[in-house]
Amino acid sequence: MLRQLTDGSEIADLIWEAPDELAADHAQVFQAAMRAYGAADSERAEQLWEDLRAIWSHAWSANYAVLELMQGTGLTRFSPLKPQRWVVASFEHHTSPHGLPRPHVHNIVITSLTTGV
Repeated sequence: MLRQLTDGSEIADLIWEAPDELAADHAQVFQAAMRAYGAADSERAEQLWEDLRAIWSHAWSANYAVLELMQGTGLTRFSPLKPQRWVVASFEHHTSPHGLPRPHVHNIVITSLTTGV
């Protein structure tokens, strides 16, 4: 999802949102980890946090694949050259802006630094 890219803007916020299945797995494991932590079951909590890291690993892999695909398409609003190489800062969020359990990754692209190969 291209959240923000306006004419003359120097940055774009490309958001990768988790598919429903990954979001459901994330919510289930996250809540279970919080319950285990609250119950002082540190061994169970640590295992669940490890499971959550594995889920995020899948999310980051999917996010990277999408960025790679998009760079190859050559969005002309970034640069007229194809394929492109972007300068990107990416960071994860566990919830939507409204606090709902919806994992996603923000990819901030500095469009003024976009180059061709």
